[in-house]
Amino acid sequence: MENYARFCKPLLTRALVSIGLDKTYHRASGNFLYYKDEQDQEIPVLDLLGGYGATLLGHNSLLIRERIKHYLDEEIPVHNQFSIRKPAAVLAERLNELLKEETATSGDFVFCFTSTGAESMEVALKSVEFTRNAELVALEQEVAQATAKINGESVIALTDEQCQQLQLEEKASAQDIQRALTAFNQSRLDSKPTFLALEHAFHGKMIVTANCTHGTMYRDYLKRLKINTYFLSTEKLSEFVEMGEKANDILNGWLWLPQEENDRIILTKKKFRTVAALLIEPVQGEGGVYPLSAEQVSGVNQLKQIIRCPIIADEVQAGSGRCGFLVASSDVGIHADYYVLSKALGGGYAKIGVVAIRQESFTPGFDLIQSSTFGEDDFSCRVALDYINLLHADQRQLLKQVTQLGEEFKVRLHALKEDYPDIIRDVRGKGLIWGVEFHDVDDSDSYILQNIAVQGSLGYIISGYLLCGSHIRVAPSGSAANVIRMEPSVFLELRDIVRFVDELAKVCLAIRHANAGFIVAPILGKLNQSTPADYRSREVGQQNGSAANYKAAFINHLISADWLREVDPSFSIFSDEELESFVESTSFNLATKPFKPARISSVNGQSVDFTLYPIPVTSKMIKAALAQNDLARLRHEIDVRIAQAVESGNTVVGLGMFTSIITNNGKSVKNNQIGITTGNALTVGIGIEALQRSTSHRDITQMRLAVIGGAGNIGRVYAEILGPQYQEMVLIGSNNQGSVRKLNEVKYHIYQYIYEQFIVNKQPLMGGLAQRIVDCLALMPDDDFISQFNEGKTSIGEAIDHYLVQHYPDQVFIHISQSISDIEHSDVIVCAANASEAFISVDQIKRDAIVCDISVPHNLSDDDLRNRPDIKILRGGIVQTPHHDSLDPRVRAYLGEGQLYACMTETILLALEQHKDNFSYGNISTHQVLDIMAIARKHHFTLSDIKENSSL
Repeated sequence: MENYARFCKPLLTRALVSIGLDKTYHRASGNFLYYKDEQDQEIPVLDLLGGYGATLLGHNSLLIRERIKHYLDEEIPVHNQFSIRKPAAVLAERLNELLKEETATSGDFVFCFTSTGAESMEVALKSVEFTRNAELVALEQEVAQATAKINGESVIALTDEQCQQLQLEEKASAQDIQRALTAFNQSRLDSKPTFLALEHAFHGKMIVTANCTHGTMYRDYLKRLKINTYFLSTEKLSEFVEMGEKANDILNGWLWLPQEENDRIILTKKKFRTVAALLIEPVQGEGGVYPLSAEQVSGVNQLKQIIRCPIIADEVQAGSGRCGFLVASSDVGIHADYYVLSKALGGGYAKIGVVAIRQESFTPGFDLIQSSTFGEDDFSCRVALDYINLLHADQRQLLKQVTQLGEEFKVRLHALKEDYPDIIRDVRGKGLIWGVEFHDVDDSDSYILQNIAVQGSLGYIISGYLLCGSHIRVAPSGSAANVIRMEPSVFLELRDIVRFVDELAKVCLAIRHANAGFIVAPILGKLNQSTPADYRSREVGQQNGSAANYKAAFINHLISADWLREVDPSFSIFSDEELESFVESTSFNLATKPFKPARISSVNGQSVDFTLYPIPVTSKMIKAALAQNDLARLRHEIDVRIAQAVESGNTVVGLGMFTSIITNNGKSVKNNQIGITTGNALTVGIGIEALQRSTSHRDITQMRLAVIGGAGNIGRVYAEILGPQYQEMVLIGSNNQGSVRKLNEVKYHIYQYIYEQFIVNKQPLMGGLAQRIVDCLALMPDDDFISQFNEGKTSIGEAIDHYLVQHYPDQVFIHISQSISDIEHSDVIVCAANASEAFISVDQIKRDAIVCDISVPHNLSDDDLRNRPDIKILRGGIVQTPHHDSLDPRVRAYLGEGQLYACMTETILLALEQHKDNFSYGNISTHQVLDIMAIARKHHFTLSDIKENSSL
């Protein structure tokens, strides 16, 4: 599988892994494919997909295998191009006979052979344009001859409309008119052709056929090629038919043809065809299994007559017996000019396609320019002849069997729909091509199912469940992800249909019961209980009748995979390892649905609808991406959610946990239409309050404070606010070059802050470092440091530092260090280092110390802390909402009723204050922390609890 992902299909492999379809089949026989499990046991899989319609006789059909062996033993030629190829002629003769009989046609067909269905459709489109071009060349000659008759003596009568279109003045000469007319008509003749196709159409993945395929995923990237395709809804088709000849004027082209009349030349409108073809699938397979209705068939036939264009019947999937006929169009009454066959035509062995063109629609010369390396080869033509003869043997016995089995599918699937009308939206099909369409599950009580709906992967997940849980192979339609498609062999047994419908019933019940875990379990290798438990009617979110005053958004992610049990209780059946496997494998698609907003109110009655926009990745996965500097995709997902938040009317968006780190504290965010905050300011402020509460029973003016990561933004703010209150402080930085300089800058800034607040502004002193420094400065005889500062030699903080070092060399005020061992005598330690993993040993920490570790990732590991119960660990603070408003129960993580994380609270406060600009964006300042704390007090958002557990 690794080589397949590396060299063939990198993204597809990830997708197959995510939905449990990553099997390697080593054998195929009849209705079954076989793979080997981890114990090397062969597992049979009932194949209802049938090579997307190619194996109507089943895999490796015995009915054809012996003939193939005989052909190989005969050493029949394969590469005998540019010769008279008898097997192709015999096959064409037989197809001609059968097509004339089925379509009640008297005239013959001409056949172009290819290797695949997509190639065949491309050939058909080339052929119709070849014919149209021949028509235009003849028209071009007619127009040129008529225009050439204009000379200097010609009297030309032009209407005002014609003058305007030809951009001629009223007294234009005959020569001017001739030139303008020639240019005008040539531009009309050179206009691009238009192809008409129906909604839900799928006609292949080649350049032109992909542009005629309705699903945007197949054609959007080709839009710059500017191939004109007009997709007709049923309503638009009827509208054109009702318009009659006016539809011809709209869809086709015209030019001005000069004609002589009463000794003068007039210009008459000459219509010509710009619509190259109308493409039709009698049963649309890839688009969601839509058999054409009688109304559509009638409309198609009438539109053909109105606009006089050929119909190409795309029978690649529905033809060759799949619907009980050689061409399904014959059964529904489509008057086609081209019939395109492939897939099942090769009997499940040969790669062959064919375009059958009515003789009257074929333009000689096309056969000279069209060829295919493997088209017409003797081997595939003989296999195809054997196949169609088998279909029609014994008075079409196999084709009748297709119809009988199709009726079994119809009856049993419709009965299932009657049992689950809330789950199954529709059952559609014909013969042995059937589709079951499920209702959207975006309103399910299961948040996992809601996200499956957002990702457009319901059909894929159901396919994974059936394969891994029941060993039944189906597939969704690529352009209709809520539809699963069945295209079994004609030899399918009734018991297999019953088994399939029974297993599908379990899926329906699981969806009804909001039990995503039941559906996912087999994909994760877990055996299911017999009946899916019911997880409906859970109270999620808050029901609010009136609108909130403001809206705020918050982008978060999973703490770890095991939190999925909180998000969706049906996942409680999985182990931590299984959940981690699920999250990692499904990261192929990270689209999610926002949670229902939580209504959070201020003490003054104003309210905010607070909406979480989650990214389904874990902290572990993000840490790995950070380590590899592989952040582009995650940043894109954040930008997507910010755009969604803007569209939903939010005025501020918060970046929680690792999302702020991924975006460089918000600075990499591309959206400038909304205020961004990381919540770091209030996180620091509440963390300080939590630390102050934890030390309230102790005299911190006699304690030593250590700040690890003191040169960083967060560490600096902690040091500036807390440092003056303690007896002494140590600022610890890394061994990186420039670390000491940055630490000294922090130290100088703190000294200056103490000077301004307590000497200049006369703020009351409470002891600690501030008191000590003020006392020392009060003993100065001549204001040495002030004179140095006034002379511009240094900053006031640096001047204070020089003074203290000179006059109090034996005392420690603020110590600078690059050694982590300098924490050993500290009573309180603040960890704010930016490290990829925990690096502080608990052996270096003083007994009964208080540690505030707010780093992401943490600087101390939880495992090490278990061996030191004397250490009081703080992971920050939790905020109490004024009215005990709470988040959705599924996303509270460690929170209780009425609690929020500080980063969330900052986002809400900024919405309440109608703050329009970015706030905690990039580096934060002490002033920001103090300001947001004041706003929190204003709205009565207070410290609720001290967070001691890891939230990462």
